[in-house]
Amino acid sequence: MINQKFEFQYLWINAIILFIAYLIGSINIAIIISKSQGQDIRELGSKNAGATNALRVKGKKFGILVFGFDILKSYLSILIVFLIKFFLKDKYIFPLIAGLGAMIGHIFPLYFKFKGGKGVACYFGMIFAFDIMMFLIFLMLFIMIILIFKMVSLAATVSSFIVSPLTMLPGIYLSSIFSFMQQNTIYPVHSIILIIATAFIIIKHIPNFIRIVNKNENTLKI
Repeated sequence: MINQKFEFQYLWINAIILFIAYLIGSINIAIIISKSQGQDIRELGSKNAGATNALRVKGKKFGILVFGFDILKSYLSILIVFLIKFFLKDKYIFPLIAGLGAMIGHIFPLYFKFKGGKGVACYFGMIFAFDIMMFLIFLMLFIMIILIFKMVSLAATVSSFIVSPLTMLPGIYLSSIFSFMQQNTIYPVHSIILIIATAFIIIKHIPNFIRIVNKNENTLKI
């Protein structure tokens, strides 16, 4: 049973981690760079401040830059908290909460009137931090769906919807080889965080689902 100490001290610690990561996640270079060029990416293309729209309206180099930055702000936030946890040897600090905070900041950026991206790249950073093998499975599904349907929205939602629950399997979560992030972490807190992240992705893609049903969803030219 989780003791009462967790309910107060560690609840606040994880809440602070979530908030600091939220501030980091609110840094959106798609918006920053497009505004420096006299435009706002949220007024172009799909009006989304994420990597896919950056790719469509500004080209491959810009899309890759945005995608890489959004992955890193999630992954590095998690890694920093993991290192703190590692030295403190504290099982009540949850590194992936930092990734969730970065994702929420990316979707609802404090600095840009709470209108950002959809959190997919941040999920890439989260699942990579969680487990390399699960990341590769997610990436394989993601690429396969894009190659078949040419829809990033479908690839992101379906892949994360499949992979996040799979992380709850004890053999995956508690693996000491590929899931080092879960060392000395209460099972299955990180999986629950990934499922919450997936819920954010799905909710943000509801307009895309409507367009898919109406057969007018944007597709990638591959």
